[in-house]
Formats: sequence, C-alpha cells, structure tokens
Amino acid sequence: MRKTTSTRLYQLMFLGMALIISVALPPVGRAAEPFADMILTNGKILTMDSDNIGNYRTVQAVAIRNGKFQVVGTNQEALAYAGTLTKKIDLAGRTMIPGLIDTHDHINEYAAHFFPTKRTDEDAAIAWPTRDEGLSALRALASTKKPGEWIKTSLRGGSAGGASSPAAVVFPIAVQKGEITRFDLDKVTPNHPVRIARIFFSPTGDSFVNTKALQPIIDRYGVDLPGIHKDAKGVPTGWISGVADQTIEYEFATPTVPAEYGPYYAMEMEEVAAQGLTTVSARMDPDSVAAYSWLHARGEMPIRMAYTMETAARSVVPDAIVSRIVGLQGGSGDRMWGSGDDMLWTVGLSLISIDSTPGLAGSCVSKPYPREAKNFFLWRYQFYGPNGLCRLTDANYRDADLLKAAAKYGFRIAGMHTGGDRGIDDFFDLTESLAKQYPDLPGRRWAIDHCRYLSDQHAARAKKLGIQFSCGPKYIYAGERGDIGAFKEIFGDIAQDVVVPLRRLIDQGLRTVMELDQHAFHPMTALQTSVTRVDITGKLWGPQQRINRTEALYAYTRWAADYTLKEKLLGSIEVGKYADLVVLDKDYMTVPEAEIGRLDPVLTMVGGKPVYTEPAFAMAAGLPTVGYQGDRSYWLRGTPEDAKKGRGGD
Repeated sequence: MRKTTSTRLYQLMFLGMALIISVALPPVGRAAEPFADMILTNGKILTMDSDNIGNYRTVQAVAIRNGKFQVVGTNQEALAYAGTLTKKIDLAGRTMIPGLIDTHDHINEYAAHFFPTKRTDEDAAIAWPTRDEGLSALRALASTKKPGEWIKTSLRGGSAGGASSPAAVVFPIAVQKGEITRFDLDKVTPNHPVRIARIFFSPTGDSFVNTKALQPIIDRYGVDLPGIHKDAKGVPTGWISGVADQTIEYEFATPTVPAEYGPYYAMEMEEVAAQGLTTVSARMDPDSVAAYSWLHARGEMPIRMAYTMETAARSVVPDAIVSRIVGLQGGSGDRMWGSGDDMLWTVGLSLISIDSTPGLAGSCVSKPYPREAKNFFLWRYQFYGPNGLCRLTDANYRDADLLKAAAKYGFRIAGMHTGGDRGIDDFFDLTESLAKQYPDLPGRRWAIDHCRYLSDQHAARAKKLGIQFSCGPKYIYAGERGDIGAFKEIFGDIAQDVVVPLRRLIDQGLRTVMELDQHAFHPMTALQTSVTRVDITGKLWGPQQRINRTEALYAYTRWAADYTLKEKLLGSIEVGKYADLVVLDKDYMTVPEAEIGRLDPVLTMVGGKPVYTEPAFAMAAGLPTVGYQGDRSYWLRGTPEDAKKGRGGD
C-alpha cells in the first residue's frame, strides 16, 4: 500500500514538472530565442539570399528582432516567434524586396532644394549678360556684405548640364580669353574676398577669384601652386582650377556649420527613403561629413550613409595627407574595413573626378568634340580643349598623385566620377602599373563610377584589376540630349553599345551595381531603364545591353552591399542581416517592364524601424504615418510625362 501511494506521488510530481517544462519551452519548430519585435506575413518576399542569381528564395514571412532578421521563411515559422508584444503586419500578398543601396548619389547637394531662400553657404547666382552688367551685379552684392566677409557665388543661367542661354557664356569666354581678370573684380569688391564658382558650369569645375581671395593662397604656397592660371607675363589672372581651387575651398573659405545644414540633409534622406533607398554611398567633402556626423550623434539619420573621402583630393601634396589617415579604411578581399559604424562609415578615398561631363565637352575622349551639335551648343566653345578635360594627365589636379598614394598606403579608390573613353584608358594605364608594385591592389575593390563609356577592352582590363562598376541608367534615360546622345555625336552608333553596358559587365562576371546620380531620377525608374533601355522619349538604345529584372535588383541590393563593404550585414533578406526592406504597392516581378518605374513603396524600414509609410498602408497595418509626404511631381517615373519635367540628364 505504501509503495503504491509513493508511486502515485512520484507520478504526480513528474506530471507537474512536465507541465512546467511544457509551458517554459517554445512551440515545436521554434528555437529557444526571445520573441520577435515585429513579424510581417503573407508576402511575396524576394530575399536575394544567394550568390547564385538564379537560386534565391521567395518566402512568405519574416520575423525581426533588435533590428535584424530573426526568421526568414513561412508564415508558420515566423509566427512561432510571436509574443504578446510582437507587432504583426499582414502584407496581403504585397512584394517585399531588400532595401535599395545607391552607390553614387549626391544627396548632400540635393538637400539644397530644402534650404531656405537665404542660404549662408552661397550667395545668389549672378547674371552676366555683359561685362559691365556682371560687374555691376557683383558690386551690388558686395554692398550687402560686411567688410572682409566672403562672397561665394556662381553664374546665373548655368548648370551642371550646360547653360540655358548664350548669355550665360559671356563670363567664361571672357575668362578664357583673358578679357577679364581678378583686377576687374578688385575694382568692384575691394573689401571682400570673392569666389565665383563653376565658371565653366561643371559641378566639380573651375572658379574665378579676386586678389583678396587669391593672395593668401599665394602667400602660403607660392605663385606656382598647381591650378593658378597666369597670363603671358606670368601674372595670376584669378582663374583657378584643380589644386588651387580645392585649396581655397578647404583652407581659406568660411566653413559651413553642421547644425545649420544637418536638418536639411535629414530631410533629403527622408525623401529618398520614400523612394525605397535605405543606404546611400556618396563622395563627401569634410563639411558634409561633419553635418552627417552631427545628425548621427543626435540619432537623426533615417537611412544609412557610406562615403568616400575627398580629404586628399587635389591637395598640395596628396601623399602627405594619405600617409596620415592610414587606418580609416583598408584591407582587401573579404576583409575590408571602413571606419565608422553601421549607420555612417567610410568606404575609401575619392579623386572626385577624372574628367567632366560630355554635355560641357568636358569628358576626356579619344575623338575631338564636333564644334557644332544640335543638343550641345557649348561644344563650340571647347572650354577644355578638343578632347575634353583629362585630369589624370593635367598637372593642375594631381589626381594621378592621389592614385599613387592610395595604392601605396593600402586605400581603396571609389566614388570617382568618370566620363570618356580616354579618361578610362588613362585610369587603367596607371592602375595596371600600380598593381605590379602593390600585388594586393586587385583585391581592394577599386571602383569606376557612372559607366558612361565602357568597351569590351575596358571590361577585360577591369576583370584583371578586380574593378567594381557603379552604373547610372540615367545616362541612357536622358536620350539624345544626355550622355548617350552626346557620345553618339562623337562616336556614332557604337555609343549604344558602350554607354552603361550592363549586359557586358555582368556577363564578364564583374561586380556591377546601380546608381542614380541625380535628384529627380527615381530608383524604380533606374531599374526600369536598366531592363528596357528606353529613354525619356520612348526611344530604345542598344537592346543588346539590357539585363533582366532579377539582375537589376541584385545590382541595387546584394551586389551594392559589396560596394559599400557591408555585404555581411546588408543587401539581402537573411537571418542575422539588418532588417532593411521595402514593401511595394505592386509586384516588381510581374508588372509590365514599362511600368516598373511607377512602383511605389508603401513601407520602407531601416534596421527594423519604419522610416517611410504610405498613409493608407500605415492605417491598415496599425503603423504611424512617417517619413516624407511632400511634393513628388518632379520625380522622373518612366512615363511620357517625364519629358515635360526635365531632360533626365546631368
């Protein structure tokens, strides 16, 4: 009797323990991990989770915890991690893609459209229809300034793509011919240092200064500093370029204040998040780095920012600067690093640009620019000579010296503007010679941005050097009035095969990624253009260089993460990677190709946090409406109406 009672007691104790254990253990199929913060179910989720482009998974659901993907799989697998505090969102069949990573987009500059009318970093542009009228306008501007205060202006009617009227070229022609000098500026601005920027309309181009701005440079570095242009008698004219221009920008002009421009940078980040971008890589001057760092310290960066440093570009002695910043970025192969964290970090050094744009007759090309071209009236002036501006061989810039210093001290080169075929050849010539001296160089992911002109020969040379390519579909989308039209004028129909040749690069196994490089150009339109190669007017260019939708999406996600040195954390929807994602209003894989550019995000998340929500979706999902809700009328969306908004070029 005692034994039976004892046995029953043990049985009850065993059942009690089993009950306690069953409550403590997670459901079958779920590991003993904490509950998810958020679960998104019933979606068509394109994971891009395989290096083999045809082998990625399409799944139903994801679970997110602490900003990273905890589960990527079926509804049942994700919901196994649901707790009482887990936020659940039903995607109702919508398509989810990894967050888009743009590898060359100057969003710090584009933020200017949010700036107040009265900017403190740059005075209003000056119209210069005649010599006397221009000088009069400059005198009037000086009258609004305190003695000694900088005047930083540019020419009204000019832009990165050219000039809007013949009147806009009065000043640059006078500069080039020596018909106006710094002494003319001195007469109307005797008490102020003056810098008239972008005098040949290039965003990375030459400036014109008066004596008060120029003399401190001469006092410090001498009259023979590269980039100080002189007349036949050796007297500096006031025209500065290259090293001299960058020196005045960094060492003498009044710096911007991070707290003043940081908020506008954040607004631009919110705008691109509404377009589906979760990471942007840009080349940055020190002032811009300071502004983003200011934002980051306050926890106010809605998206991730990678950047290439302009720190040593066009400096007096590049080697002296590069040798002192060793350790900020380096490594090779799969062990590359960039200082910072996963929200703001550096990915290398930038030369800024090895040439200029073809619309200005500035791209460095092997064939001379025609003097007359219907869509490119600036070609008749040839401010940079018949073959454009070849900065790698121009002693005013010392870009070649920076390449040599980067190779010597273990840095990566990226974020570099490129244009014409001759400029690309110059880059390869120098890089090949450096790779012989530094055998690890091909493993450092040096990059060429834009893909404006790349032939079979260029691709073959790039493969040996491990070059990455950041390609801009906008150069096709602009059509006859853009880069592909310009190169057609110079090279003929071969332009259709060499401008943004994505098919060639991918077939060669080259690392190829996507970029916008223009404020209004929409990332979905970039994807559409890479698939269709149809321009803003509906014209087809070089169909042999089209790629498919999956390849285009890989270029804008998984492969782009490699460009930003974050391939282990970004670029795909995989367990352990950051939950950067975009939910679209329609299915990227099935909408007609000509409508890809009209896809819209309804949800963009960075690190598991919504940074943009479309209001109707937000209401249905029980989320707050967040992010950019402003004007979208100027965005280029791949529709016939785009032709009325702008030419889609530089």
